[in-house]
Amino acid sequence: CRLGLEGMIAKRKAAPYRGGRGGDWLKVKCLQRQEFVIGGFTDPSGSRSGFGALLLGVYEGKRLHYAGRVGTGFNTGLLKTLAGRLQQLQQAQTPFHTRVPGPLRDVHWVRPELVAEIAFTEWTSDNVLRHPSFQGLREDKKATDVKREIPQPPPVPDKSIGATATPNRRSSRSKENEVDIAGIHLTHPTRVLYPQQGLTKRDLASYYESIADRILPHIVNRPVMLLRCPEGYEKECFHQKHTNRMVPEAVRSIEIKEETGKASPYLMVDDLPGLIALVQMGALELHVWGSHAGRLEYPDRMVVDLDPDESLPWSRVVEAAELVRDRLTEVGLQSWVKTTGGKGLHVVVPLTGKQTWDEVKGFSQALAERLVKENPDRYTSKMSKAGRTGKVFLDYLRNSRGATAVAAYSTRARAGATVSTPVAWDELPGLTPSQLTVKTVLSRLKTLKHDPWEEFWNARQSITQSARRAVGLK
Repeated sequence: CRLGLEGMIAKRKAAPYRGGRGGDWLKVKCLQRQEFVIGGFTDPSGSRSGFGALLLGVYEGKRLHYAGRVGTGFNTGLLKTLAGRLQQLQQAQTPFHTRVPGPLRDVHWVRPELVAEIAFTEWTSDNVLRHPSFQGLREDKKATDVKREIPQPPPVPDKSIGATATPNRRSSRSKENEVDIAGIHLTHPTRVLYPQQGLTKRDLASYYESIADRILPHIVNRPVMLLRCPEGYEKECFHQKHTNRMVPEAVRSIEIKEETGKASPYLMVDDLPGLIALVQMGALELHVWGSHAGRLEYPDRMVVDLDPDESLPWSRVVEAAELVRDRLTEVGLQSWVKTTGGKGLHVVVPLTGKQTWDEVKGFSQALAERLVKENPDRYTSKMSKAGRTGKVFLDYLRNSRGATAVAAYSTRARAGATVSTPVAWDELPGLTPSQLTVKTVLSRLKTLKHDPWEEFWNARQSITQSARRAVGLK
């Protein structure tokens, strides 16, 4: 810890080497501790009671700055007791001066009066805690006195008598060979993943680090399926949705019951280190569920995937998207649009999560089939490639339980290093999707006056009975 290292591995002396988990090998981490102000809490999920996680902050001057969430270190009794105190402190507005990332639908704000002591491994590059754990409340400390503490490690004794040495973390690595991003160590950082653009693994991690505030709200707390291409998009690629012991520690897992009735651990990420860990795994595409971990059976978004025949011009895809948008508007549903990273578009409808998967899928299917019936020469709702010639496939199957859609701002394993990009409706006619890439999306965002999906997170809508009737459902 004095050397500034993450920790060490300890092995039981008499034990042989064995693969897998066990008690003979221990990971001993260096931990920091300090106080944080509690500014909010989330709803519990699964069998947990009380609350899910605490939102933490530190003061800079008179302003409370967000510092991350902590969801571990609580027992059942503490969850109940602390939940009661938090309920009494609830308020309508956020106490944080800085932006709190991620979906906020299950967040409850509280007056910043309670102080918690937290153990953690380090601060990430975006100034949030890594691996935090709740240690207890500090009744003796005033909330406004809580500042970020910068630990100063003591000098490390040298072997020479009377000599000391000042620690220099990662001193054995030159800046040129630095491969840690957001606390995640990248192996083979110079491996080229997109040969035509010369984009390396390090470049991809840097892209996600720069775009984190945009992509994380779309993937945090959702089961994720990866398309992994460890050697680059032109080499062997494979899908992965389940976690295993080879998955980095920063990637979470969530137990989901499958059609067989058996529960399996699925991949999920909560923060920037988790996102960068997916890059370390060679993930070039991130596909997410349409529901959150706390309410897996109730999707909070509906996606109509417009997949055109390769021969069709871009104008036909735009026409299809606008038609879907207009029909949704007619039944009281507002929608947003993004490119898929290919020739298609996703029309995305945020929902409050009141309907089941079957209800949302049934509605999207009825909508698609009605449009096909009205325009049979232009659209199809059948997956068969043979029936798609000269048509746009209105894919409603993204709304099935267990199905996924590529996340907004995710890269694609395609030539050009294209990105699934949220856009404004009035941009569509003049858009060239192939130009939205890892190298251009960030500069595009800097030139935009407004986020085209700024109001997406504020939408409160559901599929009403009148909307169902309008597409032919009872």
